[in-house]
Amino acid sequence: MNKTRLQQYLPALIAVGVTAIYFGINMRPRSDASGEFQYAKFGRLAVIDGGRLKPMQTVAQTKLMIVTHRSALSEKEGTFPAAKWLLDCMTTPLPGDPIFSAMFPDGAEAAVAFKQEVFRIENDQVLRLLKLTPRSGYRYSIVDIAPRYPELEQAVKEVLGDETRGIPAKDPKNYKLYDAKVAELWQHLNLYMKAAHHGTLLVIPNPDGSDQWTTFRDAHAKFGDAFDQDQLPDAPDAKAYGFYRTLLVAYQSKDKAGFNRALDSYLATSQGGGLINPTKIGVEIFFNNFAPFYLCLVVYGFVAVIAGFSWLAPAWTRQIQQGCYAAMALAFVVHISGLVLRMYLQDRLFVFVTNLYSSAVFIGLGCVFFCLIAEVFYKNGIAIVVGTTTGFCTLIIAHMLSLSGDTMEMMQAVLDTNFWLATHVTIITLGYTSAFVAGFMGIAYIFLGLFTNMLRKEGSAELTRMTYGVLCAGMFLSFVGTVLGGLWADYSWGRFWGWDPKENGALLIVIWIALILHARWGGMVKQRGIAVLSVLGIVVTSWSWFGTNFLGVGLHSYGFRQGAMMTLILIDLGFIAIAGLGLIPLEHWTSFRPHEPTPFKPTGGARPKPAGV
Repeated sequence: MNKTRLQQYLPALIAVGVTAIYFGINMRPRSDASGEFQYAKFGRLAVIDGGRLKPMQTVAQTKLMIVTHRSALSEKEGTFPAAKWLLDCMTTPLPGDPIFSAMFPDGAEAAVAFKQEVFRIENDQVLRLLKLTPRSGYRYSIVDIAPRYPELEQAVKEVLGDETRGIPAKDPKNYKLYDAKVAELWQHLNLYMKAAHHGTLLVIPNPDGSDQWTTFRDAHAKFGDAFDQDQLPDAPDAKAYGFYRTLLVAYQSKDKAGFNRALDSYLATSQGGGLINPTKIGVEIFFNNFAPFYLCLVVYGFVAVIAGFSWLAPAWTRQIQQGCYAAMALAFVVHISGLVLRMYLQDRLFVFVTNLYSSAVFIGLGCVFFCLIAEVFYKNGIAIVVGTTTGFCTLIIAHMLSLSGDTMEMMQAVLDTNFWLATHVTIITLGYTSAFVAGFMGIAYIFLGLFTNMLRKEGSAELTRMTYGVLCAGMFLSFVGTVLGGLWADYSWGRFWGWDPKENGALLIVIWIALILHARWGGMVKQRGIAVLSVLGIVVTSWSWFGTNFLGVGLHSYGFRQGAMMTLILIDLGFIAIAGLGLIPLEHWTSFRPHEPTPFKPTGGARPKPAGV
């Protein structure tokens, strides 16, 4: 390779190297220090929760994420895996529970879980109700909440209802912010209570190898106070009960050696017959630790900023953009690899979208893919900024959705069909993707035109061609996806079309893109008009993607969340405002403002005559 070629590819090689190191560092397996509690090994234990067999690590991280919005436990002594918080909850019995207070006397006395500041309370009204003062991080413990627990319980009854007093439950759609925050805190407290009660997690396998597992509390009712393995029957469920009892007793008494011995012994044996796939458990633990979508979010954000600033250094613009493109491409590979791992874990081959969370992840992937292709043809850096920005925004949405629970839960049963998930859902989601990419290209057109000279000469036409091509792809994908949705509806519900809000939203996207294309073909709009209408297309698409789910009505209503509709409305108002900026007269746009003539400066000689005179 000669020197010129090396200089040409050096920025891309450096960007790939730095990005690969970043991903590689986070790919390292997690382990615990020798002689300490082996939380990582505890996370490998299999459990059935939410109808799905998963590692204990997933349960711990999911529940802690719901409560604290963090995947690790932060304490004064340092940061610990989520498994520590779950173990603390499991060995801190509830007051008045004679069974587990007797089984875990040290845990009942120390009450470690009561003192952990994990409950996030940021609403002023809830803080006043509990007579708490705001603190950094807005995190509080059960010890902080306990003095005003009766007042909290009364507030909860007024929101969730109380049959004994004839108080009806409020409709979640009518919650005020205070109602929503009270219900949310109660839900988070219940997560701890359920873990301490041992009545929901299915940890004891069925002797026949089926998925009808039982809880630790039910196993205690069956096997009594037998502690030694010699006192228990020689059966998988009895052995599992003896193991969990030994493990938890050792943990609450801080017997690290006994805890680790019990783990090693149990993991060395087969759990649950043939139901458990150790490879799949290991893959899910790797997936949780690696967190590919969060890492891609970070990379996309950095690349978007660097690619945007590259225009400020004209001498290095193309080299910086080459490096950004390489980093973006590598992040895309990690992004799609994360989706493939999800498909493997869910046994859904070629099914990229299974719930609202995965739709956000897939739309981000599609946005990056379309822009990678566009940059190959146009090489102006705009597609890099648009692709990484849309990838970043959609993964932020996915991260927010992950705070509500297990992201691998499936849609409702009527939608749970591999063929249609792999065809209709994938294609219609790609239609959403195209509309978002076109909309963000429209935003790029408006801002670059208003504040820079980049749209002078061929820049405006080039960006319009990019937007037009994406719109044509969106028209095809949205139309085909909508037709396939009708066929699915006929297959599932016995009618092709029922004016369901989701169906109306999909049709509206087709109509809106058709409106843009016909307005362009008919000469009613030109380059700026396509940009403005494409930005408004984001509003239409966001309604079809999110708004129809949040209505809480219709056969497609599977993602209702309190307060989400208002958030969506505020975001859409922002896009409408950007479209409004696009209506500013062109003479006020930097890219289209006429050049001012250079003033004449006398040089001592005769003033030159105008040309042609």
